Formats: sequence, structure tokens, C-alpha cells
Amino acid sequence: MKTIAFIDPGPQLVQFLGAVAAQLTPEYRPLFFSRHPKSRSLLRQLHISIVPHSAFIAPFQKKALLLKKPPRVKKQFHFDSEYLLTQLRASSERALVQTQAPAVAQLANALADALAAAQPTAIFLWNGSGLAAALAQQWAQQHNIPLLFAENGYLPHTLQLDLMGVNAYSSLNTLNLTDIAARTYSAAQEQEFAAMLTNYRAGRAHSVTPPLHGRLRPSWVAYLQQGWRDWWQRPRRRRINRRIEDTQPQMPERFVLFPLQVAADSQLTLHSPLYGNQLGVAIAEVELALREVDPTLALVVKLHPADRGKTDYDAVAAAHPALVWVSNGDVRPLLARAQGVVTINSTVGVEALLFGKPVVTLGNNFYVRDELVYPVRDRAELVPQLRLALTQPPNHHFIGQYLRYLYFDGLVRAHWRDHAPESVGALAQRVRDLIAAAGASD
Repeated sequence: MKTIAFIDPGPQLVQFLGAVAAQLTPEYRPLFFSRHPKSRSLLRQLHISIVPHSAFIAPFQKKALLLKKPPRVKKQFHFDSEYLLTQLRASSERALVQTQAPAVAQLANALADALAAAQPTAIFLWNGSGLAAALAQQWAQQHNIPLLFAENGYLPHTLQLDLMGVNAYSSLNTLNLTDIAARTYSAAQEQEFAAMLTNYRAGRAHSVTPPLHGRLRPSWVAYLQQGWRDWWQRPRRRRINRRIEDTQPQMPERFVLFPLQVAADSQLTLHSPLYGNQLGVAIAEVELALREVDPTLALVVKLHPADRGKTDYDAVAAAHPALVWVSNGDVRPLLARAQGVVTINSTVGVEALLFGKPVVTLGNNFYVRDELVYPVRDRAELVPQLRLALTQPPNHHFIGQYLRYLYFDGLVRAHWRDHAPESVGALAQRVRDLIAAAGASD
């Protein structure tokens, strides 16, 4: 039987991916490589095969450095440490690779043993920027095994699944936009797309179906084990963002929106060549550029909901008192009112296109194309591109065609929160299609 290996999915993904795997049987047997106690607990409840069979020391733990005899990477797996560093988003993981920590060899050996024994037909990676996923990617490339890269999608209720990668690495980056502009859609598809736009702009959430037998929870032992492991890398708690009020500020009449991203996310660490994850520098330069282009426009900066308690912008707020900060809340009302949007490479860039707003991008992503947005590829281009975005209306017809393509073809009409048969089945079918496409290209 053919095998699909799922590498280190987080506990929030496990039950959905287990349902997808069930849809793929009996053609494909699922094999889950997992180090995390919560994920392993859920997989055991789902009666899904897990490797390694017993948990080993997680590479994030300092205790991994206390092994009596540091392991060596097996001869059949020659991973490139320099390339590995370019794929990792977490500084803790990069430090382990840079210092040649024994835990890296330990993880590489466990992966090599599991994958060599399974001889998978394909390897499924969520995002691909974690240490286990990046190691599995190199092993797959050495053994000519197709990789299936998954990530959240850029339109409501969608996922990415791609043979090349996600976000800036996605094959969507290579699309022929002329062909997309010439596509036609049925009356039913046009109605469906219009309904999606209306619901999204109105702030209505897509309905989701829970698992048939309810959502599973990890065992209390798994919670204790995970908590103990996480303790080693948990940063010291400190009060941050004290200058940014939790309450919604009074919004200016006219403004440009700059939605921030998670500072440690791979979108910034891997795909932001101008600013990296130095968002404070980007904010300062965008404010200066906006003042030159149109002093009547305010700059509104919105914190990312997952980064509010992690990255401190108090120094930036103190140095730039004219900025309007939004701490929390739905981004859609801001998109509806903004004259334009500046982003590094966030999903919000595509959301802004749904509202018909001009988008200036400061980093790389699959939608960063001159025909769709206003890319800044050199800091000297920031002022002219911002001026162009605010004075030249976007090509709404062309952008609409691009968004239709993403919705009906480029992205998968599914979400890991939604266990409806249509959602689970859509991802399972895309897995089959991509494996077939990879086989046809060999």
C-alpha cells in the first residue's frame, strides 16, 4: 500500500488531517511523524500510526544537550546545514543548527529511520518552515519524493496545497496572468463569488461543521508533558505595548492602513528582503513616505492578534506620536474605510484586494505582481510606488479575475476547522491530484 507521511502537525490540525487521511484510504496509508505530546495523544485516540513509536527528546529542550553520547547523523542522510538555516523561521531552531546541537542529529536520524522504513509516496508538510519539516524536505529531495506543502489560504474558508511551497514559494507565483484574465466563469460561479464577497465584507463568518463525534482533546498527561517541554523556551513575561490602548481609537477621516505581522513568522524571516522582521523600521519609513506623498493622510498601524503579547512597539509609538494604533478587532472595517493598504506580504494584502483597495507591498508573496499590487523592491521605490497607488486606480476587472481564479482553482475550498464532507473531501482530492501531477512530471 502507498504511504503518505504527515510531518509534525500541530494539535489543532491533527483531527482534520486524520479525517483527510481516512478519505485517502485504502489507496494511501497515513503515517504521522510527531514529536509533540498533544498531537501524539490525539493521534492515539484516532488510532493512527505514529512514528517514532516512543517519544524522544524534543530538540527545543536544553536537556537534549545533556545526552551522554551525542548522536551523529546517519550516512544515508546528508542534510545541508546552510540551506536548512534559510528554511527556518524560529531563532531557537536556527541556533540549534548553528551550534550543531546533538538534538538536530537526533531529530534527523529519527526522521531518516521513519521515512526510509515507510518509503512514502508523498510527504505532507504544514508550512515547511519548522525544523522537522525542513529536514524532511531535504530527505525527500534526496530521495525524489514529492512534497505537499500546506498552509492557511488567502480567501475565506480556503487552504493552500502546493508541490513547490506556500506563500512566496508557491507555484501561484508562476501563473500566467494573461491566461487568468481570459478565463470565463459560469453564472452560478459568479453568483457564488459575489456572495462570498458580500459575506466577507459584511463580516459574516463562514459556517463550519464540527467533527462527527465531537472535537477530541489531548490527555491531561499530554498537557503536562507539553507544558514541561514548552517551559524551556518560554520567554520571560514582561509588560509590553503599554502606549497602545486596548480600546478602539477614534479613526481619522482619511488614512492608509499598515497591518503588522507576527515578528517571528516565516513570512518576515524568509520573505522580507528589505526589512526582515524589523517592523519598527518599516513603520518609520512608511510614515515618512506618506508625509511626502500626501500629508493629509494619517497612518493607521494595526497589531497582529497573535503578536500583541510578544512584540513591544512602545518605543516606536513614542518616537512616532502621530501614528494611530489599533490594538485589536476585526481588520475589515478598517479595510473598508482605508484609502490604501501597505503590507510586507500579509494575507491582509489579498483581503484588501477584496475591498478594491490599492495595496503597496514591501516583501515577497505569490500575489506580489505588478499587475495586481504596487511592489516596493528597493527602499528608494517606496515614495513613487505609494504615490502611484494613491493616485492611479487599480484595475478592478483584472484583480477580480485573479481573485476568482484563486477562489475556484488556485486555493483549496477547505479549512482545518471545518469537518464537513465537502471541506475534508476537497483537501483529499487536491492531495490525489498533486501526487498524480508529480508522477506525470517525473
